[in-house]
Amino acid sequence: MSDINFKAVELFCGAGGLGLGLAQAQFQTVFANDCDSDCCKSFARNHASVDVFCGDIHDIDFYHICKQFSLHDLALLAGGPPCQGFSTVGAKNERDPRNSLFYEYLRAVAQLTPRYILFENVSGFRRLYEGRAFNTLTTELEQLGYSFVHGVLNASDYGVPQHRFRTILIGWQKGLAPVRLPEPTHSENDNLFELLPKYTIMEAISDLPPLRAGETQSGYRMPPQNNYQEQMRDGMTVLTEHSATCYGPKMQEILKRIPRGGSVQDLPHRLRPKSYFANTYARLRPDEPSPTITRNFGTPSSSRCIHPSQDRALSTREGARLQSFPDSYTFVGGKGSKNLQIGNAVPPRLGFVVASAIYESLVAAAIG
Repeated sequence: MSDINFKAVELFCGAGGLGLGLAQAQFQTVFANDCDSDCCKSFARNHASVDVFCGDIHDIDFYHICKQFSLHDLALLAGGPPCQGFSTVGAKNERDPRNSLFYEYLRAVAQLTPRYILFENVSGFRRLYEGRAFNTLTTELEQLGYSFVHGVLNASDYGVPQHRFRTILIGWQKGLAPVRLPEPTHSENDNLFELLPKYTIMEAISDLPPLRAGETQSGYRMPPQNNYQEQMRDGMTVLTEHSATCYGPKMQEILKRIPRGGSVQDLPHRLRPKSYFANTYARLRPDEPSPTITRNFGTPSSSRCIHPSQDRALSTREGARLQSFPDSYTFVGGKGSKNLQIGNAVPPRLGFVVASAIYESLVAAAIG
């Protein structure tokens, strides 16, 4: 990489997963926005040089932001509207007012005129509402003078120990150097010998100490066992956010009865809830990347999130590890808020590889 820093603006920044990826790819984010107070505090704590506006994006005058931060040649606008209105999980309400945030992103593009844009959203974004949301996005970008590439990327293909599929669209002003979506660096296929093997759950968290119900640990179990763990340690000697909920007797019995790789269907009927999904009360498989980390990864009754061998749900730090947040990254708020911030984040490693592809085009243009 070059030593050139390019300015960026990030919208819907959350706790800063994508922001960390941008920073690692040598983008200098100067302004960020989110409406969640804890997210903004977490972002500000870990990105001290960024001006964070915590409030409604509708209240932002992007022309003023452009003048305030001298962004007349802004390199990158990044972010993705919250997925509730577009999500492939749960009810899809096309009139959901949160969908207006999608148009606020386009307003920011029009007013900031960045050279490149990075749009991130749920995996099924292109198909929703018979493709109307995706077609609106691409039509508006074309009218604003942008070319683009798009695709659905799996975070586990880029060194994140988690299967997490996200729609990524990268756009650039017509006439600028185009960008290619990053090629996978990791694979589960042994025949693809030029790629690295995907990281599994235990390869990501095995150096963290075991926990009993209600217990907290602040020391590491052992030295880093692989490159991923060493990078995630990030020089930390004290472990934070590693605690287990104090479960009641019934929950403790439920957890003890879930076998390796098992789920609610392995429980006796007296312990099963009246209604449930097949992947609730489910134990993670140690030798695979984790399924998608959600905001409820600390709740055993949520989708598969019970530790592979211990009778508890994942700790906050384990969830952060599976999202590729380094142990030095701190989160503000209660445990539920912290887990929400982690579960809703863009994995920093995925953000880094996508941002790096954009950075390379910027550098090529600058040198050329």
